[in-house]
Amino acid sequence: MKKIIALFILFIFFFQVKSVAALQPNNAARTLKNENAASKSAPTAQRLKNFTTITPSENKVENLKQRADKEIERRITSLNRLIDKINGLKKISDSQKAIFIKQIQDEITSLTNLKAKIDADTDLATLKTDVQSIVKSYRVYLLFIPKINVLVAADTLDTIADKLDALAAKLELRINTAGDVDVTKLKTTLDDMKAKIADIRIQAQKARDAVTSLTPEGYPGNKGILQEGRQYIVAGKKDVRDARQDAIIIIQGLKGIINTKTSTESATP
Repeated sequence: MKKIIALFILFIFFFQVKSVAALQPNNAARTLKNENAASKSAPTAQRLKNFTTITPSENKVENLKQRADKEIERRITSLNRLIDKINGLKKISDSQKAIFIKQIQDEITSLTNLKAKIDADTDLATLKTDVQSIVKSYRVYLLFIPKINVLVAADTLDTIADKLDALAAKLELRINTAGDVDVTKLKTTLDDMKAKIADIRIQAQKARDAVTSLTPEGYPGNKGILQEGRQYIVAGKKDVRDARQDAIIIIQGLKGIINTKTSTESATP
């Protein structure tokens, strides 16, 4: 019995499902401006001298390029982190992982090419259009990262379901060997726990099916499907909480049976 309680405590600490959220940036110029508002400015005499030889238009072009480069680098860093997340998934096939990783690598290549084009731009109007495409054409934070986060959350739900299954099996064995006592309520609670575990897997698979085929090019038309995938994750997390509560009730019931037996045996002459 102590082993079961210890196992359950470990499981409670294990239970963490990451929430998914999408960053909602404004237009490219505003995003780049806000994220670099805190950058320090300490002009030296030489910089002031150089500034006097640069026209306002040239200065604006260079500033916009620097900000755009930082935005692109930030997105590439985020995409590279996604590759590590995908490699850590346990409930999807290697071939599916390869597809996701290729999509990410293609996105990184496109962003790298865009950075080169922006760095080579000399016309302010063309540069502005290219900078805006960082947000409008590359939905890294609006679609790509949220999609992978849903897949990671679904994978975590399945992993938790596996551990809950193992716990349920141990609890069932204890119930069946409880002896000559009424365990009807405990069996009913165990059945509910098993049903919740089964639904965890159902919700995880629904989430996976919903977002797997989503592409940045389809945004914002596929935004509703992404939100649907998130809702499946929310439903799965609720199942986890309910199954955990069932386990607590069963463990407490088994402890009560043991305590009753001990008291009875002690009172018997």
